[in-house]
Amino acid sequence: MNPRAVVRTSGAAFDRVVNTAGMRALETSAPAESELMRHAGVALATAIRHQLGLLRGRPLIALVGPGDNGGDALIMARALAQTGAAVTCWASRDRAEDPLVHAACRAGVRWRVWSGNTRSLRRDVLAATSVIDGLLGIGSNLPLHGPVAEILGALPPVEGQPRLAIDIPTGVDADTGTTDATTFRATTTLATGPIKIGTLLHPGIDHAGLVEALDIGLGQEIATSGAPQLITAQTVQPVLPERPLGSHKGTFGTVLILGGSASYRGAPALAALAAQGSGAGLTIVASVEEVVRSSVPLTPAVVFRVLPENANGCVCATAADVETLTSPSAVLVGPGLGRSSDSDALARSIATDSARDITVVIDADGLNALAEEPDRIDALGTNRILTPHPGEMRRLLGLSETPTGAVLMGHAQALANRSGAVVVAKGSPTFVASPGKMHILAQPNPVLATAGSGDVLAGIIAGLAGQGLPPIDAARLGVWLHAQAAEVAADGRTAGLEMAEIAHRLAHALLELSNQG
Repeated sequence: MNPRAVVRTSGAAFDRVVNTAGMRALETSAPAESELMRHAGVALATAIRHQLGLLRGRPLIALVGPGDNGGDALIMARALAQTGAAVTCWASRDRAEDPLVHAACRAGVRWRVWSGNTRSLRRDVLAATSVIDGLLGIGSNLPLHGPVAEILGALPPVEGQPRLAIDIPTGVDADTGTTDATTFRATTTLATGPIKIGTLLHPGIDHAGLVEALDIGLGQEIATSGAPQLITAQTVQPVLPERPLGSHKGTFGTVLILGGSASYRGAPALAALAAQGSGAGLTIVASVEEVVRSSVPLTPAVVFRVLPENANGCVCATAADVETLTSPSAVLVGPGLGRSSDSDALARSIATDSARDITVVIDADGLNALAEEPDRIDALGTNRILTPHPGEMRRLLGLSETPTGAVLMGHAQALANRSGAVVVAKGSPTFVASPGKMHILAQPNPVLATAGSGDVLAGIIAGLAGQGLPPIDAARLGVWLHAQAAEVAADGRTAGLEMAEIAHRLAHALLELSNQG
């Protein structure tokens, strides 16, 4: 398991993400509530035994809330006690009339109701193999208060103790990822059914640990729900481009990169390295002379074309000039392009040229040029890929604030629906939207939070599109390869990585993915 990958699923039906409303809709079409709860409790017990190993005689603490999440915890506690675990349930309030409590106690579960007895709770927690949070589920409201907040506030930290959350850590908002001061900090979250979006958004993701989706009998409902899909090795491996033994460089397409300026000389080289690393057959960089001169030593296998420049050191070519350079299978416009009336006009012309029936990736200053004439966004179409970071998204849509989290996801979907294009909303997590569909990459890595990271990502996506992948597949596979190559290159570091190293590690990421099959 990749140490920075935060999700683990068990099949295509469980590579889905829902909010509270989406989960409620699934539950209405599911088996009876009692049957669903039984499936959840058994699945939780199975997952916990798999994670913790032999439990006979080992003390476990289950925190039990008043609702369905607490019911799941009680069924789980009974199943674990029946295998020999010494389970103690600490309840936020009495459930004396609940048959689930009686069934758990008959199986040997110890039942404790919170009454402010901090010393007893701390003693049990310090002696426990693991603490399992079943206090509140997706229906909880923040801020926390009363016994639930008191129990969480009383939990002592225990180094190395696995702490598991049922469905979502108590104190994490299932829709926004907002947290409470006393939020349960899990090492693993066992999602009952699909993963909840709040556990993938900051700061909720920081409290969720590894998020694992469990089968509780909702497989068919989830698979047909249209809910956002996770971007994982399993979901992108099927779109990996084939590499026939009898192929040549022409087999794998030509990528044209239009970018660079006197002020931003390195961006096209990073994008070109990434396009090559993703498997593109031929990469061409078209830029001003200073960019070409400085890039040749960095990218010896790239073909360069010098374009005229204006007094600002920006490209002042026209789309017609570019047409004479080559017949590419994909174009990337924007990395390091700079801002001038000439370069803006070129970027807008390439982005909105309906006669160009190839994939065009629009990045960086290509996006800023579009933001100056937002009406052009409506005419982009299905063979365009936009790669905005949150600030560029704000400018593209004329927003008053820079969007993050669930708000960024909503704007990415709205932009895709409006333009017809694929939108890669960069960040943690990264959202990849196409009209009516959303995909999410939840593999945070702070090493990517540095200049040049976006140039590499844009080059990867353009390289994959140049090999013939449809825009949505090039984008989904591209963001996964970018994250995975960064993980390999960083080798545990969280800062100080040269972005060219990510491009150089793409072969490793591609090999890893091809071995998934």
